[in-house]
Amino acid sequence: MNILAIDTSGIVASVAIANNEKILGEINLNYKQNHSVTIMPIIDNLLKTLEMDIKDIDYFAFSKGPGSFTGLRIGAATIKAMAHTLNKKIIPISTLEAMAYNIIDTNRYIVPIIDAKAERVFAGIYKNEGTYIEPILEEYATTITELLDYILNNDIEPIFLGDGSIAYKDIIKKYFKEENFAPISLNMQKASSLASLAFLYEKQQKYVDYNNLEIEYLRKPQAQRELEERNTSK
Repeated sequence: MNILAIDTSGIVASVAIANNEKILGEINLNYKQNHSVTIMPIIDNLLKTLEMDIKDIDYFAFSKGPGSFTGLRIGAATIKAMAHTLNKKIIPISTLEAMAYNIIDTNRYIVPIIDAKAERVFAGIYKNEGTYIEPILEEYATTITELLDYILNNDIEPIFLGDGSIAYKDIIKKYFKEENFAPISLNMQKASSLASLAFLYEKQQKYVDYNNLEIEYLRKPQAQRELEERNTSK
């Protein structure tokens, strides 16, 4: 069984292809968030490098959010198009859960953080339970200080990752040490983690048809929030 996974939830454009035994290949581009231009060429390049055809893919996995509204929509549209064309199932996976899976081999509590700007973040807290990770605190939108206060008040020994841990590193370091941060090779979205989780999800039949795919924003898009605020103030 072959799974193609993509993550466009943040600045990273990541694509991986895996079978039951190994990650066959992965391409990560952490530069400009121009996913509408780059994601299909990355997919095509990886398939050609692995001497595979898109018809060889049995399932498509993608990061369903939270994350960048534009990035998530691009990822969803790309996955939907491929799954529709080939009549294949889609395995949607939480961005934060997949990020936590980057560093599953740790005894610390894993805290992936996505920057939502203005010191607000999307975050969750996970614990390694062997072959899977258990959510200790379900993903939610909060402020970086509220998240750190929660961790301190519950005596959690964390390891932070994600662009939020980079954006607010100075704030986090007022509470925690350098060793509480994941290495740079593991601190961003990786499609290989999505693919690894997708095999577990497939066994649990956690897949959907292309027309039932949903994105998890955790909060409304900025344009919608601004419109509602203007309407309320009238």
